[in-house]
Amino acid sequence: MTGRGYLVALFVVPVVVGVYLLSEPTFTGGTPQCDGIIEEYGDSERSGPMKPGQTCDLYDFHDGRSAGTRTYEQQKKAQQEEAKENRRAGGWWLAYGAVGLFAVSRLGRRRRRP
Repeated sequence: MTGRGYLVALFVVPVVVGVYLLSEPTFTGGTPQCDGIIEEYGDSERSGPMKPGQTCDLYDFHDGRSAGTRTYEQQKKAQQEEAKENRRAGGWWLAYGAVGLFAVSRLGRRRRRP
């Protein structure tokens, strides 16, 4: 692979990351997801999408301790804030990659002309 090919690959990765971060909230929908444990009726536990009125036990899987709990509304608000941060970061990644790809393409065109 040429040096230009490495530069293109270097800037394609941020474009892909940016597109992923910008589109991630679209794929998850508006339903809050509990990454910890939702205690159901009758000792049943699960993780995943929450329903109104449920509580999510935020579980830290690294040290095996509970990191607190969130209600349906709290989890929804936390995920909306996270989506906002992801959109901001995704925009920066996409802009960085797009500007880099533009610069590499312009640099390559100028060198080819005798």
